[in-house]
Amino acid sequence: MKKKSLLFLFFVLCVFSVSAVLFSQPLFNDNLTAEERQKLADGEILIRNIGKAKNISLNPVTPQAAELIERVKKLKPAYLAEVIQIRPLSGNENLIQNIKPLLLDIEGYVGIPYWSERAQDWFDLYSSASIVKNDVTETGSTLNVDLYMLPFGDLNVDIVLSDTDDGVFYSMINTGNVKYENITVVRPEKMQSFVYAFKYNDFIVLYGIGGVNAPSVFFLRDRIELSFINRIKTFCKFIFEKLE
Repeated sequence: MKKKSLLFLFFVLCVFSVSAVLFSQPLFNDNLTAEERQKLADGEILIRNIGKAKNISLNPVTPQAAELIERVKKLKPAYLAEVIQIRPLSGNENLIQNIKPLLLDIEGYVGIPYWSERAQDWFDLYSSASIVKNDVTETGSTLNVDLYMLPFGDLNVDIVLSDTDDGVFYSMINTGNVKYENITVVRPEKMQSFVYAFKYNDFIVLYGIGGVNAPSVFFLRDRIELSFINRIKTFCKFIFEKLE
C-alpha cells in the first residue's frame, strides 16, 4: 500500500512540474486552452489544426523558436497544424540524439502508415522516397529528396537538419510546383514543415509545425487541407511515438 502511495505521489509531482512550466513559464502563450495544457501536462501528444500563423502556441523562448515562428509567419499559410509533446529530461537524456536518425531515415518515410479520411483506408505516407543529394557537415545535414505523394504525385523537397545549442532543428520545404490533376495548387517554397526538439528547463520539448500557402479554391480546399495537413500531423506524431 505504501509503495502505491509513493508511486501516486511521484505521478502527482511530475504532473505538477509540467503544469508549472506550462503555466508560469513563457514556453507557450494563451492560444492553448486549459484542456490542451492539461494534455501536455499528462505527457500526451497534442495535435492542433490552427489554420493561421497568429494561432501558433509556441513563444520565442530560444533563437531557433523565434526563427521558426518568423518563418511560419512569412509563409502566410492557409492551412497550418501543430504537434507538441513535453517529456521530462530525466530518463530522456538521449532523446534529442535519438530523434536525428528518425528524421534522416528518408527511405523510412515510405513505411509511415497514413490514414486517408477521404478513402477511409490506410496508405503509406509517401509512395516512394529517395535521396538525390546529401551534404553532411559537423553541424548537420542538407538533403535534396524526391518523394511521391498521392494524390499530388512527384514532389521534390529540401530537408535541413541542424544541431543547435539546446537541440535539433529540422525543416522540409518544397522546391517546385505541387499539382493536383494538372492544376498547380502550391508554388515553390510554399509548403513547409518544421520539427524542433529542444531542452527547456528540466524537460524536452518536441514541437512540430507545418503549413501550406495555397489558394483557397472552394472545390479543392477540403482535398488540399486533408492531404497536406493530415500528413504533417501523421509525420510528427509517428516520429514522436517512435521515441517511446
